[in-house]
Amino acid sequence: MHATRSPTTLSANSGTAPQPAVGQVPTNETTLLWSSGEGQIVNAWVFLWAILLFWTVFAVGYAACRFVLTARRRYELTDQRLLVYSGLIVRKVDSLELYRMKDISVGGTVLQGLTGRGQITIISSDASTSELLIDAVADPQAVAQLIRDTAEACRNARGVRAFDY
Repeated sequence: MHATRSPTTLSANSGTAPQPAVGQVPTNETTLLWSSGEGQIVNAWVFLWAILLFWTVFAVGYAACRFVLTARRRYELTDQRLLVYSGLIVRKVDSLELYRMKDISVGGTVLQGLTGRGQITIISSDASTSELLIDAVADPQAVAQLIRDTAEACRNARGVRAFDY
């Protein structure tokens, strides 16, 4: 049974997966290091327009849809990969192997900066996820440093070196 974690907990070993049964191939991915959702601050302008145009069904419906989509987006960092869960009806999971990460940068909008949130952009050599945007997360500098340190440890454990060409 896992202990309850706050949504933006940064921890070196906040959770472990159960051990595989005899005869099963063990996976190296055992530790959840960080987990968070996307902040609703990304929808601030949508909500403002919905309030101003509250008499139109479209504006309110669009704002409600954006609210639910943002609430359903989750980010999880394990010791091997970064997982992004999204989708309203059909759940989609994007996975980025950390040893393939090339570059990471932190930015954000003025509104995100005022609320202590920001964007993290990850560039990787992964064909399906060459650029990944982690939007509106709390304390983006600390999260980016955790991702960077975890990716470096993952590369060292696998003996992988990045080459630019």
